[in-house]
Amino acid sequence: MGKNLLGLIVLFTLFGCSKGGPMAKQPPVTACGDSPNCVSTEDTRATFQLAPLPLANTDVALATIVEKIASMPGAQVVSAQENYAHLRFTTRVLRFVDDVEVSLSDNQLALRSASRIGYYDFGANRQRADAIRRTLVEAKLVRPSGDH
Repeated sequence: MGKNLLGLIVLFTLFGCSKGGPMAKQPPVTACGDSPNCVSTEDTRATFQLAPLPLANTDVALATIVEKIASMPGAQVVSAQENYAHLRFTTRVLRFVDDVEVSLSDNQLALRSASRIGYYDFGANRQRADAIRRTLVEAKLVRPSGDH
């Protein structure tokens, strides 16, 4: 019975409290809701907050950033505008879909990564945001954290 209960708890955690559906597909990138399955540069709460992503220089275009993010495993561009883009990442094993939003404002990249379903993400969105940061730093599109 213990294994069955544990299995039900895991399933409920992953699927039970979903608001479903994708995030809004329009600017600006926003803070997270109350579910711990999201991180954002626009959130001030420690659990959800990402460090700022300052652009490497003023010539960096959002299209270049989106192209770099879209080249990451599991990524697909859903929509892109001049100053905003919505991408989705599909996990390899369980095929979960997570949404990533990016936009430019005041020489900074705003980033939000959130799970479509479930309540907890077990750190997946923070790991993805960190991977996006590393990719963009390596491409010299954003500066490393703390490098002003």
